[in-house]
Amino acid sequence: MTARVALLLALLCVSAPVAWCQDEARQQPLAPGVAAPDFSATTLEGMTVTLSQWRGKVVVVNFLITWYRDAAKHLKMMENLADQYSSEGMHLISVSLDEGERGLGEIRKLVREEEIAHPVVPDPAHQVAGLYGVRALPAIFIIDRAGTIAHYYEGYNEGDEKRLSEAIASTMGVEYEPKPAEEQAEEEAETEEEPVCHCFRRKGE
Repeated sequence: MTARVALLLALLCVSAPVAWCQDEARQQPLAPGVAAPDFSATTLEGMTVTLSQWRGKVVVVNFLITWYRDAAKHLKMMENLADQYSSEGMHLISVSLDEGERGLGEIRKLVREEEIAHPVVPDPAHQVAGLYGVRALPAIFIIDRAGTIAHYYEGYNEGDEKRLSEAIASTMGVEYEPKPAEEQAEEEAETEEEPVCHCFRRKGE
Protein backbone atom coordinates (compact mmCIF):
# COMPACT_ATOMS: atom_id res chain seq x y z
CA MET A 1 0.00 0.00 0.00
CA THR A 2 1.48 3.37 -1.00
CA ALA A 3 1.69 6.29 1.39
CA ARG A 4 -0.82 8.19 -0.75
CA VAL A 5 -3.39 5.38 -0.53
CA ALA A 6 -2.83 4.99 3.20
CA LEU A 7 -3.41 8.72 3.70
CA LEU A 8 -6.62 8.54 1.66
CA LEU A 9 -7.93 5.65 3.77
CA ALA A 10 -7.10 7.53 6.96
CA LEU A 11 -9.01 10.59 5.75
CA LEU A 12 -12.01 8.41 4.89
CA CYS A 13 -11.99 6.93 8.38
CA VAL A 14 -12.08 10.39 9.92
CA SER A 15 -14.70 11.95 7.68
CA ALA A 16 -17.13 9.15 6.84
CA PRO A 17 -19.18 7.08 9.30
CA VAL A 18 -19.20 4.18 6.84
CA ALA A 19 -15.42 3.72 6.70
CA TRP A 20 -13.92 0.47 8.03
CA CYS A 21 -10.74 1.43 9.82
CA GLN A 22 -9.34 -1.80 11.19
CA ASP A 23 -9.13 -4.44 8.47
CA GLU A 24 -9.22 -4.24 4.71
CA ALA A 25 -11.02 -7.59 4.60
CA ARG A 26 -14.33 -7.20 6.42
CA GLN A 27 -15.60 -10.05 8.50
CA GLN A 28 -19.13 -11.25 7.92
CA PRO A 29 -21.84 -11.30 10.61
CA LEU A 30 -23.33 -14.64 11.57
CA ALA A 31 -26.32 -15.36 9.38
CA PRO A 32 -29.84 -16.42 10.37
CA GLY A 33 -30.00 -20.16 10.92
CA VAL A 34 -26.60 -20.29 12.65
CA ALA A 35 -26.33 -21.24 16.33
CA ALA A 36 -25.65 -18.14 18.43
CA PRO A 37 -22.27 -18.45 20.22
CA ASP A 38 -22.52 -18.47 23.99
CA PHE A 39 -20.64 -15.76 25.84
CA SER A 40 -20.14 -14.47 29.35
CA ALA A 41 -19.77 -10.78 30.20
CA THR A 42 -19.99 -8.38 33.11
CA THR A 43 -22.59 -5.63 33.16
CA LEU A 44 -21.90 -2.03 34.13
CA GLU A 45 -23.27 -2.91 37.56
CA GLY A 46 -20.77 -5.76 37.98
CA MET A 47 -23.17 -8.65 37.41
CA THR A 48 -22.07 -11.59 35.26
CA VAL A 49 -24.48 -12.62 32.52
CA THR A 50 -24.26 -15.42 29.97
CA LEU A 51 -26.29 -15.94 26.85
CA SER A 52 -27.01 -19.56 27.80
CA GLN A 53 -28.79 -18.50 31.00
CA TRP A 54 -31.68 -17.39 28.78
CA ARG A 55 -31.88 -20.56 26.68
CA GLY A 56 -35.52 -21.22 25.91
CA LYS A 57 -36.20 -17.49 25.68
CA VAL A 58 -35.98 -15.07 22.78
CA VAL A 59 -32.85 -12.96 23.26
CA VAL A 60 -31.87 -9.79 21.41
CA VAL A 61 -28.15 -8.96 21.41
CA ASN A 62 -27.53 -5.35 20.47
CA PHE A 63 -24.01 -4.13 19.62
CA LEU A 64 -23.40 -0.38 19.76
CA ILE A 65 -20.79 2.32 20.26
CA THR A 66 -21.45 5.66 21.95
CA TRP A 67 -19.82 7.95 19.41
CA TYR A 68 -22.09 6.80 16.60
CA ARG A 69 -24.20 9.88 15.87
CA ASP A 70 -27.58 8.28 16.72
CA ALA A 71 -26.39 6.14 19.63
CA ALA A 72 -28.78 7.70 22.14
CA LYS A 73 -31.84 7.33 19.88
CA HIS A 74 -30.87 3.78 18.97
CA LEU A 75 -30.32 2.67 22.57
CA LYS A 76 -33.58 4.27 23.68
CA MET A 77 -35.40 2.47 20.86
CA MET A 78 -33.99 -0.84 22.05
CA GLU A 79 -35.06 -0.03 25.61
CA ASN A 80 -38.59 0.64 24.35
CA LEU A 81 -38.64 -2.76 22.62
CA ALA A 82 -37.47 -4.42 25.82
CA ASP A 83 -40.30 -2.73 27.70
CA GLN A 84 -42.79 -3.85 25.07
CA TYR A 85 -41.79 -7.52 24.95
CA SER A 86 -40.26 -8.32 28.34
CA SER A 87 -43.64 -9.44 29.66
CA GLU A 88 -43.72 -11.99 26.81
CA GLY A 89 -40.34 -13.37 27.89
CA MET A 90 -37.89 -11.50 25.66
CA HIS A 91 -34.46 -10.58 27.03
CA LEU A 92 -32.32 -7.74 25.69
CA ILE A 93 -28.61 -7.25 26.27
CA SER A 94 -26.60 -4.40 24.77
CA VAL A 95 -22.88 -4.78 24.13
CA SER A 96 -20.76 -1.61 24.03
CA LEU A 97 -17.62 -1.66 21.88
CA ASP A 98 -16.26 1.56 23.40
CA GLU A 99 -12.64 1.20 24.45
CA GLY A 100 -10.62 2.21 27.52
CA GLU A 101 -11.61 4.22 30.57
CA ARG A 102 -12.92 7.01 28.41
CA GLY A 103 -15.19 4.61 26.56
CA LEU A 104 -16.43 3.07 29.79
CA GLY A 105 -17.25 6.53 31.08
CA GLU A 106 -19.13 7.38 27.89
CA ILE A 107 -21.32 4.28 27.97
CA ARG A 108 -22.08 4.82 31.66
CA LYS A 109 -23.08 8.39 30.87
CA LEU A 110 -25.31 7.34 27.98
CA VAL A 111 -27.04 4.67 30.04
CA ARG A 112 -27.63 7.13 32.86
CA GLU A 113 -28.91 9.96 30.65
CA GLU A 114 -31.26 7.71 28.66
CA GLU A 115 -32.46 5.88 31.81
CA ILE A 116 -31.57 2.47 30.37
CA ALA A 117 -32.69 -0.45 32.53
CA HIS A 118 -31.71 -3.49 30.43
CA PRO A 119 -28.23 -5.06 30.90
CA VAL A 120 -25.37 -3.27 29.15
CA VAL A 121 -21.94 -4.94 29.01
CA PRO A 122 -18.64 -3.39 27.88
CA ASP A 123 -16.72 -5.30 25.20
CA PRO A 124 -13.61 -3.10 24.80
CA ALA A 125 -11.49 -5.87 23.25
CA HIS A 126 -14.35 -6.77 20.85
CA GLN A 127 -14.28 -10.39 21.97
CA VAL A 128 -18.04 -10.85 21.90
CA ALA A 129 -18.30 -8.81 18.70
CA GLY A 130 -15.72 -11.09 17.12
CA LEU A 131 -17.76 -14.18 17.96
CA TYR A 132 -20.69 -12.73 16.04
CA GLY A 133 -18.66 -11.32 13.16
CA VAL A 134 -19.83 -7.77 13.80
CA ARG A 135 -18.71 -5.57 10.93
CA ALA A 136 -20.87 -2.47 11.43
CA LEU A 137 -22.74 -0.70 14.20
CA PRO A 138 -25.38 -0.79 15.45
CA ALA A 139 -25.71 -4.56 14.94
CA ILE A 140 -28.73 -6.46 16.22
CA PHE A 141 -29.09 -10.24 16.45
CA ILE A 142 -32.48 -11.73 17.36
CA ILE A 143 -32.00 -15.23 18.79
CA ASP A 144 -34.85 -17.71 18.99
CA ARG A 145 -35.79 -20.06 21.81
CA ALA A 146 -33.57 -22.83 20.41
CA GLY A 147 -30.51 -20.57 20.52
CA THR A 148 -30.41 -19.98 16.77
CA ILE A 149 -30.05 -16.57 15.10
CA ALA A 150 -33.45 -15.75 13.61
CA HIS A 151 -32.81 -12.22 12.32
CA TYR A 152 -29.86 -9.88 11.83
CA TYR A 153 -30.01 -6.11 11.26
CA GLU A 154 -27.35 -3.43 11.09
CA GLY A 155 -27.58 0.34 11.08
CA TYR A 156 -30.23 2.64 12.49
CA ASN A 157 -32.88 4.91 10.99
CA GLU A 158 -35.95 6.55 12.44
CA GLY A 159 -38.74 4.03 11.99
CA ASP A 160 -36.60 0.94 12.61
CA GLU A 161 -38.60 0.18 15.75
CA LYS A 162 -41.44 -1.08 13.55
CA ARG A 163 -39.43 -3.67 11.61
CA LEU A 164 -37.57 -4.82 14.72
CA SER A 165 -40.82 -5.10 16.65
CA GLU A 166 -42.32 -7.20 13.84
CA ALA A 167 -39.25 -9.48 13.78
CA ILE A 168 -39.26 -9.93 17.55
CA ALA A 169 -42.98 -10.66 17.62
CA SER A 170 -42.59 -13.19 14.81
CA THR A 171 -39.69 -14.92 16.57
CA MET A 172 -41.65 -15.04 19.82
CA GLY A 173 -44.81 -16.26 18.14
CA VAL A 174 -46.89 -13.38 19.46
CA GLU A 175 -49.08 -10.88 17.66
CA TYR A 176 -47.39 -7.70 16.50
CA GLU A 177 -49.15 -4.58 17.76
CA PRO A 178 -48.10 -1.40 15.91
CA LYS A 179 -47.86 1.91 17.70
CA PRO A 180 -49.60 5.07 16.38
CA ALA A 181 -46.30 6.94 16.00
CA GLU A 182 -44.67 4.28 13.84
CA GLU A 183 -46.12 5.43 10.51
CA GLN A 184 -44.73 8.93 11.04
CA ALA A 185 -41.36 7.56 12.09
CA GLU A 186 -41.25 5.38 8.97
CA GLU A 187 -41.79 8.43 6.78
CA GLU A 188 -38.98 10.28 8.52
CA ALA A 189 -36.68 7.34 7.85
CA GLU A 190 -36.75 8.08 4.12
CA THR A 191 -34.67 11.23 4.64
CA GLU A 192 -32.00 9.65 6.83
CA GLU A 193 -28.46 9.20 5.47
CA GLU A 194 -25.64 6.82 6.34
CA PRO A 195 -27.42 4.72 8.99
CA VAL A 196 -24.41 2.45 9.55
CA CYS A 197 -21.09 3.00 11.32
CA HIS A 198 -18.27 0.72 10.12
CA CYS A 199 -15.58 2.43 12.21
CA PHE A 200 -15.06 0.91 15.65
CA ARG A 201 -12.18 3.08 16.82
CA ARG A 202 -11.86 6.79 17.47
CA LYS A 203 -9.20 8.19 15.20
CA GLY A 204 -6.25 9.89 16.87
CA GLU A 205 -6.50 7.93 20.12
